[in-house]
Parts: sequence; structure tokens; C-alpha cells
Amino acid sequence: MPDTPPRIAAHFDDLADNWSAIVDTPARDRLLWTTLAGWLPDLNGRRVLDAGCGYGFYSAQLNENGAEVIGIDASEAMLQQARERVPNGEFVHADLSEGLGWLADDSVDVVLCQHVFSHLETVATPLNEFARVLDDGGVLLISTHNPIHEYLVVRDEDYPSTGDEPEATVETASDSPDYAETERYDIRWGTDAVANRGTYYRRSIESLLTPLVAAGFELQAVEEPTPDEAFAREHPELTRALRTHPPESICLRATIGGSDTKQ
Repeated sequence: MPDTPPRIAAHFDDLADNWSAIVDTPARDRLLWTTLAGWLPDLNGRRVLDAGCGYGFYSAQLNENGAEVIGIDASEAMLQQARERVPNGEFVHADLSEGLGWLADDSVDVVLCQHVFSHLETVATPLNEFARVLDDGGVLLISTHNPIHEYLVVRDEDYPSTGDEPEATVETASDSPDYAETERYDIRWGTDAVANRGTYYRRSIESLLTPLVAAGFELQAVEEPTPDEAFAREHPELTRALRTHPPESICLRATIGGSDTKQ
């Protein structure tokens, strides 16, 4: 079974102290999180798995809305911040690609997995595990890099800038990527080739959705977060930058088994 490359955990360990400054952007808060938050069921008293919880930003949002939060991440430095942010949460240092053997069947009501799949060589294992640990009618919310956006990044060896991120150098294994294939690529963020080097896997839309359906999920909604009129008025320059290329993210809502826990 493929494991998450050690470089990925080390990458996030190194960035943990500055992660909030890196990711606390209008696009993350007003586009990505707003989309997923609108799909959440009533969380009061629900047990929610934040799969790839990072520094606990989303865990805190879930907790404030009444959820009992369980977080998992491969970066211990990130988890330390998550524990401080959500003292009453349960946070486990583990590799999502190795499964969730420490969680019992049918033991959670909601799984939130935010921008983790792009760091995994295969998504079949986590999706099968999400299906196992979710109770009947459980809800799965996923965000990940948009396959079209990622393909263009790899094909052009260039990460489109919105002005919020450091300079990016894209490194690929092939000069002619095949859209249908899952392909690893690296990005050096800024000038530090070690601490800020991220490893990613791009995949096609089919390679993202087929394992989801095979795991037994029913896909209910798909959205590519894009600026609305209110966002455009507040952030006109960022909106113009975002509209020059495909959306960076794609969001999925799916359920497993019987009736939706939102009902």
C-alpha cells in the first residue's frame, strides 16, 4: 500500500508556525469553506472526523457548531496547534493513506477532508475507510485541487499567481503529461528548496470520482468555488486573478447508506 512520502509530513512540520499566515486568505474563507459549510448537516452532538485536520482551523469551526471532533494528520507540529485550538477535541498523529484502523465501524456521523487528496498517491484507501467508519446515512465532504487546474499546472510547469502565495517553481517527471494518468509533481514555494518543497499528485476527474462511487458513496453535489458578486466587490483584484484560470478547488458532497444525517 503506498504511504504518504515522508517529505509531505516534514513539509507541513516546517511550515506549521507560519501556516495561518499562508492559508488565511479570502479565497479560503469566503469561497472554499463557505461552500463546504453550506453542505454540513446539523452538527450538534454529531461525531465528526476532520481527516487531514492540519492546524485545526476547520476542527474549531466544527467544534463551535456543536460537533465532537476527531482530527487526524501526518504532521505532529500541525497537530500540536490543533490541540491548542480545540482543547476538547481528539487528535491522532497518523497517515491517512494507511487507513483508520483505530476507528471503529459506523463510529462517526460526518467526515470532512479538506485538500488532502492531492497529497495522496491513491484515494481508494481513505475513501473505503471513510465508508467503513461513517454511520448509516453519514455525510462526506471533500475539497481537493481541481483536476483541470492541476493538469494545467503540470502541463505548463507554472502555478498561476493570485498575489497571495509565494513564488512557485513546479517540477514534473514528464514533459508531456497524460491527463488520464495519476502523476506526482513537486512545487518549491519561495526560494527554500527544502523546507518549502511540497509533493502533490494530480489525477483526472474520473480517477477522483470512480473510487468514491466504488466505496459505496452516493454523490449528491459538486461545486467549483468561484467568486460571486459580493466577493468581487470586496476583492476586485483577487477576483480578476481567479477568473483567469480554472478554479483551484473542487468540492464534493456524498452520503453513505440510508437517509442523510441532515434530515
